Parts: sequence; C-alpha cells; structure tokens
Amino acid sequence: MGFHCIDKKDDVIIQTTDIFNKLKVNNLQLAIPIQKHTNNVVWVEAGGIYRNFDGMASNLDNNVMLSLSVADCVPVCMFDPHTKNFALVHSGWKGTYKKIANKAVSLLIKNKSNANDIIVYCGVSISSNNYEVDSDVASLFSDKNIELNGNKFLLDIKSQIEDDLVLCGINKRNIFITKECTYDNKNLPSFRRDGENAGRITFFMGRNG
Repeated sequence: MGFHCIDKKDDVIIQTTDIFNKLKVNNLQLAIPIQKHTNNVVWVEAGGIYRNFDGMASNLDNNVMLSLSVADCVPVCMFDPHTKNFALVHSGWKGTYKKIANKAVSLLIKNKSNANDIIVYCGVSISSNNYEVDSDVASLFSDKNIELNGNKFLLDIKSQIEDDLVLCGINKRNIFITKECTYDNKNLPSFRRDGENAGRITFFMGRNG
C-alpha cells in the first residue's frame, strides 16, 4: 500500500494513471473509482474505471491495484492475510453514516474471509478537533463520537468507523488508526481548509509485481 498527493481533484483519473506509470506498473491493473459519497462497494477482478463506487474489494491473486482519492475523508484499508482478500474504502460522514466500511467487510466475508482475521488501517484524514458539523449531521452519530463546540458539534469520524467495525465482528486489536490530520498538516490536501483548491491524496493497494 502507498499514497501520493495530486494537485487537482478534476485530474484524479489522469494523475492517478500518471503516478502509476511512474511506478512502472502496468496501468491495465489499475482500478479507479468515481466517488460520489455513496456506500456502494464493488468486487473488482480487473482494472478500469468504476463509476459511482466509494469502495472496492479484490484478492491479490487477481493482480489488481485498487486506488482511492481523499481530502479529509477517511481512507479505510482492509486486508485478510489468510485469504489475501483486501479492500479500499472512502468514508466521509455520509459514507460512515451509511456504514460503507461494514459493507466492505460483508463483501470480504462473502468471498471467504473471516471478520476476525481482517486487519484494518484508517489513514490520514481530518481530526475531530477540526471536523465541525451542524446538529442535523451530529444527530446521525453516537454521542460517544460527538462533542459540543459552541453552537456546532465536533465529529470523531475515525472513532465512529472503529465502533461500527467492532460491531460487525472486526477484532479491535486489528484496527489501526493514524492520528495525522489533513487539516493541520499543510503538506496534505484538506477540503475544509482549502475548499475547491484542495488537491487529493491518492491511495494504492494491491500487489506490485
């Protein structure tokens, strides 16, 4: 797994492919989702463009490289070392509310994984200190992961994802969460900080070679 920063969201397909070429990997392996903040997850066995999906899953034997682009939302990476199944999920507040990470787990289980074997990594994203939401959004999440901040609320989206994954059978000891914040780190793209000028972090997950 690895990630790279790209300059403009409109160039996600072009720049993702360009990065892939620089890594000297056959771009026919590359699977690129066109993300729409859905909870749609697809099983992938070949490279290509996958429209209206925010999560993809596969097996290392398929020789596919999954990709994902984020700029504050949580990239959720999953791997089962026994079956070699893996998944990459884009989970903003909408996807988290719709339990997209849990849907990815269900898809891995459908393809012979055991929930207790799946290892999860939540990558760089916005921290709760900088993730201010209104009451209508706050009401969608557990009180444990919401903190009142004046007339607004702070959402701990990574903690919510962790809680949801544990409820669907993932061992908490197998969940690893980075504290790195896209908003605080000026070297990383943040939509909350930079608006439409924000670039994207593109994650890759799969077997290289």
